[in-house]
Amino acid sequence: MLLLRLLSVSLMISTFSQAAWADPITLKSTSSPITLVGELIGFDNGMYLIETDLGQLEVDARTVTCSGTACPDIESLASEFTILGNQTLINHLLVPLLESYSFSLDADIQTEIETITASRIKITADNGQEFAKISIKPKDPLDIKSTLIITSGTAKTLSSTTDKSRKIPIAADALVAVTSSINPVKSISLTALQNILSGTITNWKDIGGPDAAINVYLPMTSSGLSQIAMDLGFDFSKLQKAKRFADIEALSKTAANDPYSLGFTSFSSRRTARALPIVGSCGAYMRPNVFNISSGSYPTTFYHYLAAKPDTLPIFAREFLDYLDEPQAKSMIDRQGYPSLSVHENSLDNQGNRIVHGLLGASGSLQAVAFRSMLDTLNGARQLSTILRFNPDGVHLTPQSTVALNALVSELFLGNYADQTLIVAGFTDSKQSLATSSSLSKAAAVTIANLIKNADDDALFSALKIEVHGYGQASPLACEDTANGIAINNRVEIWVKDNL
Repeated sequence: MLLLRLLSVSLMISTFSQAAWADPITLKSTSSPITLVGELIGFDNGMYLIETDLGQLEVDARTVTCSGTACPDIESLASEFTILGNQTLINHLLVPLLESYSFSLDADIQTEIETITASRIKITADNGQEFAKISIKPKDPLDIKSTLIITSGTAKTLSSTTDKSRKIPIAADALVAVTSSINPVKSISLTALQNILSGTITNWKDIGGPDAAINVYLPMTSSGLSQIAMDLGFDFSKLQKAKRFADIEALSKTAANDPYSLGFTSFSSRRTARALPIVGSCGAYMRPNVFNISSGSYPTTFYHYLAAKPDTLPIFAREFLDYLDEPQAKSMIDRQGYPSLSVHENSLDNQGNRIVHGLLGASGSLQAVAFRSMLDTLNGARQLSTILRFNPDGVHLTPQSTVALNALVSELFLGNYADQTLIVAGFTDSKQSLATSSSLSKAAAVTIANLIKNADDDALFSALKIEVHGYGQASPLACEDTANGIAINNRVEIWVKDNL
């Protein structure tokens, strides 16, 4: 089918180079009777821009034939671009996604190894048509044209606007403390982790373990994970008595085989090592699992993302970015061991610490009433990993929250929750009065409910049953002795419940 889009003049000036062609060209669809006649304004990244009686149109060159003296001389319609960034992410995440996308196009993918860190990928259809030629390199300067960069960063990094690139989060991950499965220590606090890294704590007995020295395993100081750790408030550079690894999977394997180990690695690379839950000073703890990490609730969560300048990308790369929103792409991400940003589910029964912590914290009568009301509402419901963070001064969604909300809307469009009630529940930190917290949490929940309803232009959600609740301080997920703990507690949760 002929692919075209109406575009504004201002957008075209920024996207296409101007050309001096004045003679008309004729674009004829290769799969339908549609024919377009107009003046060629530009040709870039596999797209024609023509001026027609309908206005300016952008047409995919792969779907048409061009006739006329102004037709550009096109040697190949294959999209050519470069992928840069972390080699592990390229090999274990991005290349499998490219393979999955290629298979969806009934195309073959071939990889040619050039050096240890550089390779070329060619994607070709069954009929021999070349879709893409991709060069893969390790470095990641942000100013190279026609480039996708895969890298990692914290939520703050995703929110940064210091560069002109668009950031597309594709998976969550977390910095985790790991040890052997036979180590008796069941959890660890952020304070204890800081003290171990500073050298203040050197023996397991100081954190409830055996009387034995802690063997600390760390990634190299120059690694990307060390930089993420620094951004999260952990300094890997000062501890002298630590073994350092260039390969964090090797770090994880070594830690798994050492009963006195404490390794720092990523959740996606933990392998057989046991990742320790994080416990706060107030007794709340958070397990490092797919649900907590994908929802952004785990305190050391970070994200793998693509950085790109979409206007400079050829069409195959742009379509690949669109594919990353598809269920099959997110399923591939999960299979590769990275928590995808799709919608995961968790029942209230699996959140025992949350219930106990809420009961202990519900000292006031109003808070206790709100807590009991919450339990009555959520009994039998399932929580979705679509947890939306907000500032008490106003509901301003973070980039990862926007991605989570879009994933939920996609699920709703597919009709996956058509026969269920959507429960939108707001919660806050404990820095305000109970009355103010109740009002703020309800307002945040109303805002999110309206965003969900307004995402439906065709009234497909008209029959969707939505309940809105504000529970204030009734159910904290994290201790509020850190700014991150406070941020985690200011949230809107989405639950689903079968209609009776």
